[in-house]
Amino acid sequence: MSCNHHPNSETLLQYSAGRISGLSRLMVKLHCKVCEHCQHAVDQFEQLGGQALESMPDTPVSSDAFANIMSRIHAEPTISQPRDNDYSALIERILTRGSNDKLNWHWRTKRFAEILLPISDDGHEAKLIYFKKGMKVPQHTHRDKEYTLVLKGSFADDTGEYKRGDYVCKSALDEHAPIATSDCICLAITTQPLKFTGTFGPVLNWFLN
Repeated sequence: MSCNHHPNSETLLQYSAGRISGLSRLMVKLHCKVCEHCQHAVDQFEQLGGQALESMPDTPVSSDAFANIMSRIHAEPTISQPRDNDYSALIERILTRGSNDKLNWHWRTKRFAEILLPISDDGHEAKLIYFKKGMKVPQHTHRDKEYTLVLKGSFADDTGEYKRGDYVCKSALDEHAPIATSDCICLAITTQPLKFTGTFGPVLNWFLN
């Protein structure tokens, strides 16, 4: 499958190095699952990383190093973290099979629904978004970053059309009003709340944020 919108090289490098976690990692992983171009780039990054490790000189360690590490692990308190993977299988099923019949959607209007997802990144918000064909999201910009992965269907704005598998990153420099060109389901992660603009912007910001 060919995708038209991709994570940038820095994001793919961070992903291949294991520096992205939770739903953010899932988003890149699922994009690569349907994008041969990005999966090839990740494979190359991982190969380069492996070659770099092999070229490093061996460093001797003390005989009790392993025991010291294990004692430190056991001494640290266990911290319960939000489970980012609770919805992972269902999200992947939407992308690969188009199936979303087991999801409990919260309908905000007759044509727009969402599900708030648990995410371990402080201050970030993750949602599954479902908007029916012809539904237009109000004009808005972004206080920081908004990452979107199209799982099913398509939507468009004044910069183009985004289809299944496309990975979209918008910033404070972007202002748009996405419209569903077919029934569309997306995984969206925002690092700060959206900032609605236009005639009803102040009301929407007060009501939704």
